[in-house]
Amino acid sequence: MTFLNQLNSQEKKVTICLLIGTFFFILFDYSIASFFDSLNYQTKSLFGTLTHFGDSLYFFIPTILIWAIVKIIKTKNQILNTISEISIFIFFNILLSGIVTQILKHIIGRPRPVLFNGFEQKSLSIISFDSKWHSFPSGHTATIFAFIFCMIILFPKIKNILITIAIIIASTRVIVGAHFISDIFGGVLIAYLSSIFVSKKLASKNILFTIENEKLIPNSNVNIITSYITNVYKSIFFIYLNFNFYLKTLTITLMLSIVFFLFPSLDITVSGLFFGQDGKFIATESDWFIYFIRKMLLPILALLVFFVPIAAVFKQIYFKEKILNIPVREWVYLFSCLIVGTGFVVNSIFKNLWGRARPNDTIQFGGQDPFTIPWLNVDYCTTNCSFVSGDVSFFTLSLAILLIFKKTSWNIFAYLSILLISLLRIMEGDHFLSDTIMSFVITYVIIKFFYEVFNRFPEDLNLNKKINK
Repeated sequence: MTFLNQLNSQEKKVTICLLIGTFFFILFDYSIASFFDSLNYQTKSLFGTLTHFGDSLYFFIPTILIWAIVKIIKTKNQILNTISEISIFIFFNILLSGIVTQILKHIIGRPRPVLFNGFEQKSLSIISFDSKWHSFPSGHTATIFAFIFCMIILFPKIKNILITIAIIIASTRVIVGAHFISDIFGGVLIAYLSSIFVSKKLASKNILFTIENEKLIPNSNVNIITSYITNVYKSIFFIYLNFNFYLKTLTITLMLSIVFFLFPSLDITVSGLFFGQDGKFIATESDWFIYFIRKMLLPILALLVFFVPIAAVFKQIYFKEKILNIPVREWVYLFSCLIVGTGFVVNSIFKNLWGRARPNDTIQFGGQDPFTIPWLNVDYCTTNCSFVSGDVSFFTLSLAILLIFKKTSWNIFAYLSILLISLLRIMEGDHFLSDTIMSFVITYVIIKFFYEVFNRFPEDLNLNKKINK
C-alpha cells in the first residue's frame, strides 16, 4: 500500500478506472466469450496472428541485445547510453508485470473461456498449475501494455497511437478465446502500476526521468531522441509530399502490399466475416441486389462505355458534331481506359495469367486450392481468376466518366459505388480484399496516365483532317 500512496491524483484516477472496469466487465464476460466463440476460425485468422505480438520474447530479446551491445562497445555517447537505459526500462517493466501476472494466474486459477464454452466451467481452481486455469489476468495484455506504457511515459506526444495499438493487440486475446474481457483489464492494471513503479525507481536514480510537481518528466537525452525521431519523420513525410502522383501511388501500393505480405490472414479474416456457418458465403448472384448490379446495371454501363465512344468518333468524322457536347477526345480517352485498363491489363493480364484462386475455391473456405498472397504469380487457376477484380476495375471507370463530364465534385458517389461493388464481391466469396484494392489502384493509375496523355491532343483528334487527306 505504500507504493499506492505515492501515486499522484491522475495515476490514482486511472488505477480506480481500471479496477472498476475489471469488476464491471465480469458481468459481461461470459456473454462476450460466447459471442466470439461462435465466430468461425476464418474470421479469427488475423487476430490469431496479431495476438503473438503480446509475447514477451519479442521484447525481451531485442532489449537485452541493445543493452549488451552498448555495454560491449563501452561508448561514452549519451544518446546511445540513453537508448540502452530505455531498453532496460522496458525489460524490467515487462519482467515485473510478467512475474506479478504469473503469480496471480497460479493463485486465482480462473478457467479460460475454452473451459466455459465447452463445459460451462466458472468456478476457480485455487493454486493451479494447469494453463487452462490461468485466465486472470492476461499475460499477453500485461506485456504489450507494459511496453506501451513505457513508450507513453517517454514519448507522450504519440500516446493516442500507442494506446490504439495496445488495445487492438489486447483485444485479440478475447477474440481468439484465450481470455475474458475482465482478464484484459486486469493485465492493463498490472502493466500500468508496474510502469509507474519502475519509472519512479529510475527517476530516483536520475535515470531517464526527473520528477517535477509529482510528475515524471523525461530527461534532456530522451528529449533529444524524441526531437531526432520527429525530425526524421517530418523529413520523410516532406519527401513523400514532394513525390509526383505516380511515386506517391507506388509508395502507397508498396506499403499496402507489405501489409498483405506480413499479414496474409488479413484477406482470410475479411472474407471470413461473410462466411456462414453452413459453409457458404452469405451472398450469391441470385440475390436481387447483386443480380441488379452485376447482371443488369453493369452490362448496360459496359455497352454505353463501349459503344458511345465509337458513335462519338463516327459522328465527329461524318457530321463534325459532338455527343452530349463532349469532345471526341474525351470519349476516346474513356474508351481507351476501358479497353487498355479494364480489358487488357486487368482482365487479360492479371485475371488470366496470375492464377490466384478465388476465396470460394481455397481450402480455408471449403475448396481445394491453397490460399496465396497478392502479386504472387501461381497456377492454381487458369482463367478468370481472383487477382484482380474486373468488376471493381470497371466501376473505377466511373471516375473517368465524371472527369469527362466535368463532374469531379460527384466523385464521392463514384467512390461509394466502388466500395459497394468491392464489398459485394467479397461477400460472394469471389474476391479477397487485396484483389479489390489492387484492382482499384491499377485502374486508377491508368485513368490518370491516359488523361494526361489525351490532354495533349486536340479536342477533335484531327479526325476530319485525316479523312480529308
